[in-house]
Amino acid sequence: MASVVKMEKGTKWRTVQKCVLIVEDNAINRAMLTEILSPEYAVLEAENGREALSVLKEHGGEISLILLDICMPIMDGYAFLAAIKANPVYAAVPVIVTTQSDNESDEVSALAQGAADFVAKPYKPQVILHRVANIINLRENAAMVNQFRYDRLTGLYSKEFFYRQVKEILAGRPEQDYDIICSDIENFKLINDVFGVPAGDRLLCEIAKMYTRKVGERGVCSRFQADQFVCLLEHQWEYTDEMFQQVDIQINNDSNIKNAVMKWGIYSIDDRTIPIEQMCDRAFLAATSIKGQYGKHFAAYDDNLRRGLLRRQAITDVMEDALAEGQFEIYLQPKYSIRDEKLAGAEALVRWNHPEWGMQSPAEFIPLFEQNGFITKLDQFVWNRACACLREWDDKGYPPISISVNVSRADIYQADITDLLAKTVKRYGLSPERLHLEITESAYTENPEQLIQTVGDLRDLGFVVEMDDFGSGYSSLNMISKMPIDVLKLDMKFIQNETAKRLKGGILRFIIDLARWMKLSVVAEGVETREQLERLREIGCDYVQGYYFARPSPCGEFEQMLQRWQWRPEREAGPLDGVCEPAEQILLVADEDPAYRTQVRRTFDGRYRIAEAADSDAALEDIERYEGRLAAVILSLTLPGPGDFPVLKALQREKKFWDVPIIATAPADDPMEETALEMGADEFIGKPHSQKKLLLRTIRAVKSASSQAREHLLRQEAHQDYLTGLLNRRGLLDAVQGLCEGDMPAALYLFDLDDLKRINDMLGHMEGDRMIRQFGALLRAHTRASDIVARFGGDEFVVVMRQMRGEESALEKEEKICRAFREAVFAEHTTVTCTAGVVLCEASKSVYEMIGRADQALYRAKNSVKGTCQLWKE
Repeated sequence: MASVVKMEKGTKWRTVQKCVLIVEDNAINRAMLTEILSPEYAVLEAENGREALSVLKEHGGEISLILLDICMPIMDGYAFLAAIKANPVYAAVPVIVTTQSDNESDEVSALAQGAADFVAKPYKPQVILHRVANIINLRENAAMVNQFRYDRLTGLYSKEFFYRQVKEILAGRPEQDYDIICSDIENFKLINDVFGVPAGDRLLCEIAKMYTRKVGERGVCSRFQADQFVCLLEHQWEYTDEMFQQVDIQINNDSNIKNAVMKWGIYSIDDRTIPIEQMCDRAFLAATSIKGQYGKHFAAYDDNLRRGLLRRQAITDVMEDALAEGQFEIYLQPKYSIRDEKLAGAEALVRWNHPEWGMQSPAEFIPLFEQNGFITKLDQFVWNRACACLREWDDKGYPPISISVNVSRADIYQADITDLLAKTVKRYGLSPERLHLEITESAYTENPEQLIQTVGDLRDLGFVVEMDDFGSGYSSLNMISKMPIDVLKLDMKFIQNETAKRLKGGILRFIIDLARWMKLSVVAEGVETREQLERLREIGCDYVQGYYFARPSPCGEFEQMLQRWQWRPEREAGPLDGVCEPAEQILLVADEDPAYRTQVRRTFDGRYRIAEAADSDAALEDIERYEGRLAAVILSLTLPGPGDFPVLKALQREKKFWDVPIIATAPADDPMEETALEMGADEFIGKPHSQKKLLLRTIRAVKSASSQAREHLLRQEAHQDYLTGLLNRRGLLDAVQGLCEGDMPAALYLFDLDDLKRINDMLGHMEGDRMIRQFGALLRAHTRASDIVARFGGDEFVVVMRQMRGEESALEKEEKICRAFREAVFAEHTTVTCTAGVVLCEASKSVYEMIGRADQALYRAKNSVKGTCQLWKE
């Protein structure tokens, strides 16, 4: 039985039972009510309205119902009702009025004052208990409904009830135009971190008040979650940045927070058949599209965003199949020691080569995969491919380098991430330090306690942990003091900005000094110029990567680089554990005289590693074995073997050995010397000769070959378009010599991408560049290896196809390419086309004349119908 508690000064009451407050001046009546209620409820008592207010002040949150007598001294029941209904803290507590009067007007008056029920005296126990139970249940049900309907903090509608209300409003007012308007605060977590959660809550409440004032009776408002608000509003005006900027200023002033930046999104409801949830998603998508853009306060959902949404959906639809079909691959970007510019490792980057869309930009699909969770599967694919490459290279005897791989936020919060990575390296027989883990800086701000624990476990297993994109967020300095990391990797934009500052100033020097103090190594990415490299060298950066040294390349190309380098441990260098220097070059001495081979070994000792061969077969085997590492071959023309000059003949056939210097030796003989030089030998030295002469001639031959190789590489780069990998204008002009020789003429095509400027303006230059790259890939797919494909400049491409049968065939091929681009390359942009002109080449005409004629045909096609092609005719 619940105890009866009489309220006296200083008493305290605690119970887990529901509590009823009896307000009655008659002690006998109070006793009767207490006797009726106490088996079911805890009971509090007060003799009049004023005393009851004191009880409410002390126990208001615990009271489920009030039984109130109307006629009392000091403060009667009506005055008490008016007092509690005016106080929002107590207004929701239900009141049953009790009185001896059976006057209907008293009952009506009590109910009008806010009473929930009316009971006449004398009291009937079953009636009292039944009505008290009913009223308490009604109140609890109403509270549950309110909890469903309203956000606890702001009092706005909850997300679910907002959806219901919007659906009813749209159905009831089909003639009225409405907008969905949403808002999101940039870096709201930063506000909570800097000003505290109470300040953040006050800001949210001010935003809720603003929504309520602005919307009024013309719509409904809701707080979806955290700092996301949304409303349905009658469409009455055109929106401007100034309107939303003024709202931001007002909210900052009212909340005393001066740096809150809100982004607004608007979806004008033009299709009422789509779900309300999707309408709100479109408004939030518009707001998200301008995050990080200074001075941009709102965005409206439009066709551009719709295309982006469709594009995201298209990517989502094919991502699983793309992974299963091997469309993803890893590219490796070398890391170099800044001290001596030697190879020190690599970073694994994922690339997606779609069979129809071509090479996809990681900036497009990686953020989407991070949002939808697919990034965890993709990351695991990269981890396995990186380990497989390391295992393969170890088996081939290449330098045991390390590879850095990305670990996303989604990966970190997997329960089995530590076990998964440990099993991955174990599966390939690798030590954990060979796989460096790059964790992006933004991951360090979400649930840092779990992150610290997970990263600590990984380091205990031997993994090297790098903080990626350091300098791109706001909490790095706080986190690096807590995080168990080995390497700071500086954000690319941070590098580009800071390396331009004076040597004695800038944050970059402070970061390097801080890393030194914390015994962390520093990797700088995005190094593109010699000036940046020297600036980083001067302030003590450890490692660098970027286009100045090398672009990311497929594993096969990176392997070719490994063939030219060897490992030299330098443990003091830091967690990258060492650097690679140019591989020890091999000098092959192929001579039948052992004494001569010994003399050569002594002459070149310290300069090269010496390999020896006593006959032609052994020499050819060594040349194959040391491919890519041969500095030179000192070759005796009298070396035993089948036929005349078998080694020289073999080297003459194999193009891959043409850049290896050959120093031919034989007894002095003019015809033999002439033959050797004609067959590709770089030098001839008659025997006997001094070792100094051999040394000088060999050094000269090696330098000459190196110079020629560099010249060839520079010439190749000078002829290549940086964006598409096709020939550029200079490369085109060099490649078209002698095209019109033979029985069948060549056809020259000039393609122009229509409305590229519009694509750049609408979707950004990255999207425009992607279209240019994809068109280049399409041209390669529709041409033969013997054809010439070039980017002539901007959005113009030239293709020269050999052995074209005639005008009809030339035009048919041109139309096929235009149609393929229109239908497949950029299918999500229905208006993107290419226009083309074609001309059959004539031997008497220069390439400029041919391009001029193709341009005239192109111009006529554009004036006729864009997206078509025409053949040049006089």
